[in-house]
Amino acid sequence: MSFYVYAFVNLPKSSLALPKGMKQEVELIPYQNLAAVTEANISIEAIQETDKKLLQAVLTHDRVIREIFQQTPLIPLRFGNAFATVENIVNHLQNHQQQYLTTLTQLVEKAEYTIKFSPVSPPSTLESSNARGKAYLLAKKQRFQQQQAFQTEQRQQWENIRQLILKEYPEAVWKNSTESEIKQVHLLANSEVEVLTTQQLPTWQAECSYWEISLSEALPPYHFV
Repeated sequence: MSFYVYAFVNLPKSSLALPKGMKQEVELIPYQNLAAVTEANISIEAIQETDKKLLQAVLTHDRVIREIFQQTPLIPLRFGNAFATVENIVNHLQNHQQQYLTTLTQLVEKAEYTIKFSPVSPPSTLESSNARGKAYLLAKKQRFQQQQAFQTEQRQQWENIRQLILKEYPEAVWKNSTESEIKQVHLLANSEVEVLTTQQLPTWQAECSYWEISLSEALPPYHFV
């Protein structure tokens, strides 16, 4: 029997609504004032047999963590963590007790938010007209110069907004995709997100008009544990 582990939590004073996992309802395995959110009889090898099984397992992993997160602070584990026995889980909690308790205390009333920055396209200033010859070439050159100036300003705005965010959130985690121009930053902020949505985001958007900014829902602190 193996035990798949989704997360670690403070042992709750009141019972949690435990969701269904990959096959059955998850359960808590406690050690003093900590507990592991687990599911018995899950084989890592079996859930990786096909792409379909793997995808379903990954989605279930994320769903279980989110449902528990709605009820209590937690330390989410990456996909694929399993222990052979209950004793191994208890020993792990014992060995990392102080570390996990400190982390859980820091995460009280906190949530992770992902902010996406999508670049605005340069305006088209070259009209489809009857211009020919030198007039057309001049208009094309002017358009190219305007686009270059736009992109330069866009890059400068991005550097400025990075500095503004780092000033407020020095532990922000940045993610730049090589396959997309969209940039992302992960923030750990108060789960009551009013300050972020009513004060900081409007300020950042005003300073960053060449980018469209969007904010995710409150997420478990995947990038901050």
